[in-house]
Amino acid sequence: MEQQQPAATGEPQLGGGGYKGVHPVAAFFHIVFKAGAVLTYVFGSTFGGSYVAIFISVVLLLSADFWTVKNVSGRLLVSLRWWNDVKEDGTSEWIFESAPDSSKVNAFDSYFFWVTTYGNCVLWALLVFFNITSLSTLPQAVLGLVLGVANAIGYTKCSRDAKKKVSTFLMRQAAENPGLVRAAMTS
Repeated sequence: MEQQQPAATGEPQLGGGGYKGVHPVAAFFHIVFKAGAVLTYVFGSTFGGSYVAIFISVVLLLSADFWTVKNVSGRLLVSLRWWNDVKEDGTSEWIFESAPDSSKVNAFDSYFFWVTTYGNCVLWALLVFFNITSLSTLPQAVLGLVLGVANAIGYTKCSRDAKKKVSTFLMRQAAENPGLVRAAMTS
């Protein structure tokens, strides 16, 4: 029996069991480090973990999550990537890229990516808020928030770049094919 892949466009399919996207392995690693960091942060001391072990575990999990989202799941799930290019003269340039054909992005993969990316930021912001008076656990929560927000901002800027590219392409096509535009307007 042949397994069908979800359509590349349209609304995400939320019903049924299992992951409905095209990249389940990327989605798994997109979420596993986030969940591991939060669970270790919240429940680490409950299971007898020392402060140092919890701190190191949370920092490593947050770092793994940042790297995975930035370098793997962002490319696979939403076809976006961003990075900082440091020139020889020491100046820094932020580069935001999107795939030329964003129609190949699976709707569920995209939905999953954006919900978990922004949800991660909200969760760490709540943890910062609830731990504002705890100088021992606050730095971990702040780090989680900073790394999550950095990825969210980077990918949001990439997404805007994608929309700008589509708009530029459509405007160029309209300028090159005025008859097509007139035909579309009279239909």
